[in-house]
Amino acid sequence: MRIFTRLKPVWAALIAWCCLTSSAADASSLEISPIAVNLVAGQNVKVIEIWNRGGSAVAVQIRAFAWSQSADTDILAPTNDLILSPPIFTIPAGASQTIRLLLRAKGETGERSYRLLVDEVPAPNAQRNHVGIAFRISMPVIAAAAAAPSRELRWRARRGPGNQILLSAANTGNVYDKVHAIAVTLPDGSQPKVASSGENPYLLPGAHRQWIVQAATLSATFRLNVTTQTGASEHDLVVDP
Repeated sequence: MRIFTRLKPVWAALIAWCCLTSSAADASSLEISPIAVNLVAGQNVKVIEIWNRGGSAVAVQIRAFAWSQSADTDILAPTNDLILSPPIFTIPAGASQTIRLLLRAKGETGERSYRLLVDEVPAPNAQRNHVGIAFRISMPVIAAAAAAPSRELRWRARRGPGNQILLSAANTGNVYDKVHAIAVTLPDGSQPKVASSGENPYLLPGAHRQWIVQAATLSATFRLNVTTQTGASEHDLVVDP
């Protein structure tokens, strides 16, 4: 699967590792395949292709980070587990670049998660009053566990401040999951909005994420409809005091 990313203007430094940005004056367009790297158990090599659909050459740097989660925060740490070749390159207009990804063998049998940050390297510009613009693309890399996959999310609800229900999910399985959609139905049939506190839909093994149910009135019970990587499910939850 390919994704075409039209990067939006930003007038400051990169504000988040997951942002996609570009120059308004000379917008760049990149097409990347795949958009997420999944390595099956025993596989340690993958090829990534990046196309430059813009009208000028783009210098790019790609770096690897170990990816973990704490509460609703994604944590990236530099890692040598992944080797990227080449790590820095220039793609002429209308051309493409092939990147070879190699996963170093380790004694771990569990799932391993990483992120690739693909950054533009802005060209020097001596013009006054000109703001240099960079863009960033964040790609997940998942190395599958040797053990049989087990996805299990445990849901819990508790009361929070301001007539809110705090909904949380803990991933007690041994592989990642993704929460695509959440709907809450109260006993009176109303469906309040549900806002995520996290930055993306992934739930890594052992991690948990939280959502805020913006209900006008508190309810002791409600029905939860969730769509995740494994499909749709329903849960009748009791709100803890």
